[in-house]
Amino acid sequence: MNKTVAIIGSHPTTRKEFDWSRDDCDIWVFNEAISNKTFERADAVFQIHEEAIWRNPANRNDKDHAKWLKEQEQVKVYMQEHYKDVPMSEEFPLDDLCMSMLSNVTMFVGGEQREFKYFSNSVDYALAMAGYVHKKYGNYNKVELYGVEMETNTEYQYQRTGVAYWLGYLSCIGLNVEIHASIFDFPLYGYQGEVVMPYERFDERITFLRPMAEKLAKNYQAAVMTFNKALGAFAVNAGVKEEEALFKAAETVRNIGRELGELDGAIQENRRYKEKADTMKKETGGEFLFSRQEFESAAKMLGNKIKREETAFIMLGTTLQHMHDGIKRAAKGSPKRKKAVDLYSQQSKQYLHQNNVVAVLTGAAKENWEFMGWMDKHIKAAGGSKSEAALLEMKANANVA
Repeated sequence: MNKTVAIIGSHPTTRKEFDWSRDDCDIWVFNEAISNKTFERADAVFQIHEEAIWRNPANRNDKDHAKWLKEQEQVKVYMQEHYKDVPMSEEFPLDDLCMSMLSNVTMFVGGEQREFKYFSNSVDYALAMAGYVHKKYGNYNKVELYGVEMETNTEYQYQRTGVAYWLGYLSCIGLNVEIHASIFDFPLYGYQGEVVMPYERFDERITFLRPMAEKLAKNYQAAVMTFNKALGAFAVNAGVKEEEALFKAAETVRNIGRELGELDGAIQENRRYKEKADTMKKETGGEFLFSRQEFESAAKMLGNKIKREETAFIMLGTTLQHMHDGIKRAAKGSPKRKKAVDLYSQQSKQYLHQNNVVAVLTGAAKENWEFMGWMDKHIKAAGGSKSEAALLEMKANANVA
């Protein structure tokens, strides 16, 4: 056993930083990484999933994974228990490990005491095992981590904190920790980062979006004219050819209308925030500030409106389809068909207007997500003299005074 253990995940960005010619460290990997030839060698594999998962013949990463587990005799495999048909399996010492490393932690949830066992992913088990071996046997003095970025939604939201916890634990019990990953590459809270969105950004976005909207507006008018002509032809004959032309024209109007509406919504949202910023600047002598929560709250509110308006849009479309069928049933040139066409035309205008309403709201919501993305990229930490927290507190105190 070496004094260093290298724990290697599957993320391609940093796993390639490991030098596979090394012989000064033990290598630990996960799940199918050896059986599917992602890596050529390892000293241990962590396969902590339930039996039904690793025995699954339809394993999406390696259909022969279970076969490899049963036949290979070179690599130790940490599992939930030792399985007789997996000769190299070794039960992960969960209870002994938790007693040794977590017994000093007391956790309460909803006022009730719970047992503290925090393992949110396979990497956690490997990190904890390195610490366990260090404490119990003193064999390891360094842990290196590669190929672990925690970039997917599930990993970032639910699993990243587990990796952070166990890396922090290892560093506190004396292990040297070398992290090849960007998951902790953040500015220093309270010291770095600004949260003030430049005032010019609103005008810049409007300037960027307006030409596209103007071009689409012309295309939209042309598409509406084509639709009206197709409707006129359908009103006269209502044949298959006329029906196909009408459907095609309607789809074109809807698509262009959605795109145009989203641009309009984005422009309107920038104008709204600019006007709000102007009001703030007037009241504060030139200062303004929008918190990320403001954009997030606006996006959520708009999302709820979109759901309601989308339902209304679908209902209008259903009614429109019934009217369409009514035109086909009415005799050619009859007063009944003329009336059906007039109603259909009116309903179409409502339908396309509702399409625009949904699109405008969607564009406004997307713009708020755009704002949040900008802030996430540039703020990163609430720090410095212009930090969100500091400015909000300063303004609150000023208002109180």
